[in-house]
Amino acid sequence: MAWLVTMLACTPAGVWIYEDPGITVSRVRLDADTTSARPVLVALNLRNPNDYVISATRVELRLALDNLPIGRLAHDSSVQVPKGTATVALPLVPDRSATRARLQSFNSGTHRFMIEGLATFTTPIGKRKVHFAQTGELAFGQPPLSPPSAPADPAESP
Repeated sequence: MAWLVTMLACTPAGVWIYEDPGITVSRVRLDADTTSARPVLVALNLRNPNDYVISATRVELRLALDNLPIGRLAHDSSVQVPKGTATVALPLVPDRSATRARLQSFNSGTHRFMIEGLATFTTPIGKRKVHFAQTGELAFGQPPLSPPSAPADPAESP
């Protein structure tokens, strides 16, 4: 019993009441029209494992597709993150090399993504900076809206 009291006395209270959130990519949307106000959007899942709301106050990240730089983001804003998972969509500033032709090349198929970033959260124990990095594959393009129609019934008139 004495070892438990000693361990509890030496452990900062924040370790017992707080766990850093997890940050993962939910989806990436590309608009080949680079004159669009938001040609690249990244949706992030923010997973708060704590029993209370925390606030994301800053997010910085870089995105690459198929090892080619696409864009970056440095966004200051306060987003409340309740217990569980919240999804936020953020516009990226395209890199100079992310031309209209390059963005169009990612409009379909499966492409490898790499994202690296840093998020700042306000918590009951102060500000926490959480690094995140993820790689994987994303499918781009729209599936057909409906299956091909059956051949017309020869008995029906057009």
